[in-house]
This record gives sequence, structure tokens and C-alpha cells, in this order.
Amino acid sequence: MKRLILSFLVFCLPVAFLIAQNVASGPVITFQEKTHDFGDVKKGQPVTFEFVFTNTGKQPLLLSEPRSSCGCTIPSWPKEPIMPGQKKSISITFDAEKEGEFSKQVTILSNAENSPEVLVIKGFVVL
Repeated sequence: MKRLILSFLVFCLPVAFLIAQNVASGPVITFQEKTHDFGDVKKGQPVTFEFVFTNTGKQPLLLSEPRSSCGCTIPSWPKEPIMPGQKKSISITFDAEKEGEFSKQVTILSNAENSPEVLVIKGFVVL
């Protein structure tokens, strides 16, 4: 019985390892930071921040249109495939129309194993 169990483990563990490697071989999006605080922002003056990311996976990364939490937050993203190891950025512009504190989210959809990712911009709008 012990030999049967040992034989089973010797056969199954390498197979499980190979399967795990293949499952984790797709694209992975890794951001340098996922939150940016603009601090004080003047009303009516748009501000922009570049969220830098790397494809740390093993396959090309394809981004879909990001979804923002409101019309005052406009994302810009690379439309071409991002190759493994390549760095790119997603630009988010916020146009402050109302005074006070703000926190906006942009959901990044892609073919990455860790999709979706959420980016956050925040700050305080002053006159």
C-alpha cells in the first residue's frame, strides 16, 4: 500500500507542477502603484497622472477599454499588444467641476490572469 501511494505521489506531483506552470503562463499586469493622490486641485483645471505598468507574464497583454466611475475621469490606454517584460502606462485625466474631496476609480480590463485591476485617483478640489 505504501508503494502504491508513493508511486502515485511520484507520478502526480510532477504533473501537477507542469499544469500549474501552464496555468500561470499567461499575461500578468503589474502596476508600480494603483492609487494616486493629487492633493489640492484647482476647480476647472484638469489634472493627469500616468499609471505605469509592466506585463510580467509570459504572453502578450491586451487591454480593453477601461471603465471609469464618472464622466469627469477620462482614461487613455495603449491599444496595441504589450509584450512580456514591456512597460507602458495608462493615463487618467480628472476634470474637477465640484469643490471638495474626490475619489474616482478606473477599472482596467484585460486578458491578464489578474484582471480586472482597479486604479484610484483622489484629492481635494479648491477654488
